[in-house]
Amino acid sequence: MSATPPRARIKYSRGYQPSEPDQRPPRPPSYRPAAPAWAAAVRAGILAGGLLAAALLIASEFTTLYTVHLASNGALLGSVSTSSHDSYALIPIAIVVAILTLGAGLMGSRLSLLAVGALGVVTLLIALVGDLPDAQSTGVVAAGGRYQSAKASPTTGLYLETLGGVLLVIVSGCGLLIAGPAPPSSPSES
Repeated sequence: MSATPPRARIKYSRGYQPSEPDQRPPRPPSYRPAAPAWAAAVRAGILAGGLLAAALLIASEFTTLYTVHLASNGALLGSVSTSSHDSYALIPIAIVVAILTLGAGLMGSRLSLLAVGALGVVTLLIALVGDLPDAQSTGVVAAGGRYQSAKASPTTGLYLETLGGVLLVIVSGCGLLIAGPAPPSSPSES
């Protein structure tokens, strides 16, 4: 048996040669890809919607929640303000919403968006479970020395707080859906 010994090919016999250098510029350790152009519009919408909802909640506290009228002739018996009925509960909610909206709109915090949605649900519960039954109630009142039937009618305060709560839920839902999933964190950030 006569076999010829294998010969080394020329390209492998040159010794160690480094591979071609990477043509991309080096990335900083906390590199994240640039946000798409529409992301700025989404953040501006989140910021505008959240701050508008907070303003609606504050404005609702200083308006009339419902009025009470006689059922027979419609004479006004009295009115109840939102602040006296809710004990100014919507003002702290509005302040927290404004802070969370700034976090969601300026920094892109998804957790802030989730909290804004939760506060929107709390606001809707206050409006629909706490205030609406009283604003639509009927009953008997003593008026003019005799008992008469009376009916309550919702007014501006109830509409403003309900609109503020709905707007918060919409801002949160749209922000979470449009913004998409959170960007993956790099191993160096953990």
